[in-house]
Amino acid sequence: MTPLVRLKNRILFFWKRERLSRELDRELAFHQSLKQNENARAGLGETAAAEMSRRQMGNVALAREECRESWSFMGLERLMQDLKYAIRTFGRTPFFTAIAILSLALGLGGNAAMFSLVNALLIRPLPYAHPEQLMRITGTYPRAAIPFFQERCRTMDIAYAGSSLPFNLAGEGPPVQLRGSAVSPNFLPVLGANVAIGRGFQTGEDAPGRDGVMILSNALLIRRYAGDPHTVGRVIRIDGRDRKVIGVMPAGFSYPSADVELWIPARVDPTNPLEYWGPDFMPLIARLRPGATLAAARGETPRLANRFRDTFPFPMARDWNAASIPVPLRDDIVGDIRDKLVLLLASVGIVLLIACANVASLLLSRATTRRKEMALRAALGAGRVRLLRQLLTESALLALVGAAAGIALGVSILSIFKSVLPATTPGLAEAAIDWQVAGAVAALAITAGLAFGLAPAFSASQIDLGEAMKTGSQRSTSGFWMRFRKGVIIAEVALTLVLAVGAGLLLKSLYMLSATNPGFTPGRTVAVRISPEQSYCARRETCIALYDGLIDRALSISGVEAAAVANGVPLDGDLPTIPVEMQDHPKTVEHPAPVFAYSAVTADYFRMLRIPLIAGRYFTPADGPNAAGVALISASTARHYWPGVNPIGKRIKPSAWREWSTVVGVVADVRQYSLGKALPDFITGSLYLPYAQSGTLDAHPLAAMTLLVETRSDTAQLRAALRNLAESQAPNAPVGQVRRVADIVSDSTGDFRSLMRVFLSFAGTAVLLAAIGIYGLMSYWLGQRTYEIGLRVAVGASRGRVASMIFAQGLGVAAWGIVGGIAGAWALTRFLTSLLFGIAPTDVFTFVSAAVLIIAVACIALAAPACRAARIDPVKALRAD
Repeated sequence: MTPLVRLKNRILFFWKRERLSRELDRELAFHQSLKQNENARAGLGETAAAEMSRRQMGNVALAREECRESWSFMGLERLMQDLKYAIRTFGRTPFFTAIAILSLALGLGGNAAMFSLVNALLIRPLPYAHPEQLMRITGTYPRAAIPFFQERCRTMDIAYAGSSLPFNLAGEGPPVQLRGSAVSPNFLPVLGANVAIGRGFQTGEDAPGRDGVMILSNALLIRRYAGDPHTVGRVIRIDGRDRKVIGVMPAGFSYPSADVELWIPARVDPTNPLEYWGPDFMPLIARLRPGATLAAARGETPRLANRFRDTFPFPMARDWNAASIPVPLRDDIVGDIRDKLVLLLASVGIVLLIACANVASLLLSRATTRRKEMALRAALGAGRVRLLRQLLTESALLALVGAAAGIALGVSILSIFKSVLPATTPGLAEAAIDWQVAGAVAALAITAGLAFGLAPAFSASQIDLGEAMKTGSQRSTSGFWMRFRKGVIIAEVALTLVLAVGAGLLLKSLYMLSATNPGFTPGRTVAVRISPEQSYCARRETCIALYDGLIDRALSISGVEAAAVANGVPLDGDLPTIPVEMQDHPKTVEHPAPVFAYSAVTADYFRMLRIPLIAGRYFTPADGPNAAGVALISASTARHYWPGVNPIGKRIKPSAWREWSTVVGVVADVRQYSLGKALPDFITGSLYLPYAQSGTLDAHPLAAMTLLVETRSDTAQLRAALRNLAESQAPNAPVGQVRRVADIVSDSTGDFRSLMRVFLSFAGTAVLLAAIGIYGLMSYWLGQRTYEIGLRVAVGASRGRVASMIFAQGLGVAAWGIVGGIAGAWALTRFLTSLLFGIAPTDVFTFVSAAVLIIAVACIALAAPACRAARIDPVKALRAD
């Protein structure tokens, strides 16, 4: 028969099994009847003829099986038989099955979540044409770099994409604040993305007078305009300027960050030096041209950066962007979170290893209780391969059920993992457990199932029929598997200690971080952000009057003790900066204008936040717009730029300003960037100006400010009154939520807290699994040595002695695991250095605490086996064997 005919017959047999089996039985009976009749005609009696016909027919059962095997898919049938038997076996041991599935679900659930993140952020191609050609040029550049690089770069097409910035949307309902990005007109072609509706930017739409256009995100179109495609062509007021909507991006598009909802042209105006060469330096993105290589682009970029540095109208450092090179855009997007991803991936891998070790230990125990079953099956003719196949099928089925439960659990774990990473990471929102992730988890589960089931399968298939069939014997005939299982538990304890140490280090870091003095006292201060359009402050007097009026009216609210305004709140994630010039520090190539953290505040700001005055004086209401310019600096700024010299009386000013301000006071350092780091490395000082004398780099008044209010009691009524006040005073300005400054400080460590909670959950899961493993090991050991313990009690051993023997055995295993875990943690926790604060990765206290925790958990897990051993009746134990 041809293969196709055989395949057809096998499929037909699958659906006509019963009828064909009956026909086969009738045919075999017919042939036997013919033989019997022939023998009877030969002179044999009826009984002898029947006996002879059976001999002549041979092994009828074997013939029947061979026929069926030629008709059907016997491999599949045997697999189905094994699966059905495995299901019945698991049903008879529900407690064991539940523990094993839960262990695997915990390990595989974390891996399912991590596979989703890794797939979305590292593996899945960027949603652009030929993403492997996309680059990000390291370093940051002013807008003047756009035409310079575009005209001179031979290996890449260059585009510009500014960071996420706030934009006010007004004129259509309540004013709201959105996040947007200023980009070059060729941004979308270089990126390899297309608009879904309308058109993209055209060449020349970055020129003054032609830049009044914008592109919306699909999410903004749906949320604000009910998805109306006719929004394209409408004129919308953004930041006080009418802009025409020319296009809408496809759903899911987000660049340079996930919170960006609109894009406008980055205006390139050489006649406006402040904007053209301004301080808001941004990265360049690029696409390799056909035939160009990354190596050639990396050779060209530093030369162009050096040539561009010489075009600045003011001194720039000789090493400015000297190491600027193109890097793959994918690497740039995940660069800041790669360490966290690797850490999470390693952690879920360790948890899975612990879970597999735990299940292997449980299966080894179960293999002992099934020795008689395996012996009986072997006595009935089952070979060792057949027994191995059955046991491995059970392990694989257990793993697949654990994978299904793990995938369901992974949905919740994924949301936890996402909280550890910045919400603005492109692609993070799209991370989900899809069929690809489910397939990867299933493959991992089957591999793990075969791995942890192999040793128990070999153990159970090594049958000594004579010993196993003895009525009372439950003792293993080999000590190898006991030693193997002990080694598995030791490895499990060691891995658990590694996770416990990691969690302990992060927990202690969080404690050290929370105990860090931020340089100010939040107290009962609340804050609300008010963001008028910049055009509202065209005249300085208008904005000064707005915020003076807000302060006066806030003070009239019952429960308010003090009020002030500032352009930012420390630790709120927004750090205004400005380049400055200082007396005694002229700008040169070796010492260009430094960048300072820049705070514009009113008089009561320092007293409200309890920022100590170290020298000189605070601002006063007399420091108004027409008064002599004054400034405050931080203590570290004074030490850095005027070491050993009294800075009071020194002069300082933003680089583009004409008027100088005199330093009238020095205040304590404030941690404005994060609790772990006061300021980023590129910011070398802190400058405070009175709000009435402050402004943008081009000396325009600051429009968006934060109202700070110190209250006697923070109530919902007071918050509502403050918000109503802000909305009434600035009716066309978006008003943010009223937040406690203490909450802002707490939220600044939110990412770290999330990472710590994830690690604690890993460590807690590992500790639970280790406890189950130790308990299972000692219960198994107890079952193996019941006769010996009964004999010890019979000859005079006390109950306490028996219990202490159990504890000694279990704690010995735990001790070896602790030794291995300390060595592993000592080597691996060094990779946590970048995430720790105020603590070394080899902190002795944390290592000792983790070891004590493991010992305590081991003692709890050993309590039940020790009690059972102490209650063994020697008479019953000796009779049982």
